[in-house]
Amino acid sequence: MNWERFRDILSVLNRCELTLRERQFVEAVERYFRQNGKVTDQQESILEGMCKEKIWIAKALMNQSNPLKKSSSKSI
Repeated sequence: MNWERFRDILSVLNRCELTLRERQFVEAVERYFRQNGKVTDQQESILEGMCKEKIWIAKALMNQSNPLKKSSSKSI
């Protein structure tokens, strides 16, 4: 994972509400990346999974708060 991709994922995660454990993990991976210039495959997989999950949750909440968004139009 390059720095730009890492920053993109962090940007998404920083806009989301994270649990304490998630926040601690993100901070630990960020420190690791700064020290080593890379992340492990496992860290990358977990970060991307968290990112996808948070995006999915945000979309689900948006759809739930706006049920008329999916209304169908009827021909008369």
